[in-house]
Amino acid sequence: MTRKMRIHEAKTYVAEKLGVGVIDLTDEEIMGEIRKDLGIGTVTSIAGSPKGIRAKCKIAELLDINIRSVTLFKSQMGFSG
Repeated sequence: MTRKMRIHEAKTYVAEKLGVGVIDLTDEEIMGEIRKDLGIGTVTSIAGSPKGIRAKCKIAELLDINIRSVTLFKSQMGFSG
């Protein structure tokens, strides 16, 4: 959304950043492992995995995108970038 991409372009971008095929983005098992390995959390909580804003920060960093809530959080905590 922040890069003004169409949905197919966005899926391709995310898939490339994650190192998977576009079709893998909809595979619950594959994405569950990827999210766990990359520490980007899940919809259902996994003990010890990042949650909430920590997960969003990792997602923004991993995909090289701006997430407004992450930017706001970082500015309030005194972090740059």
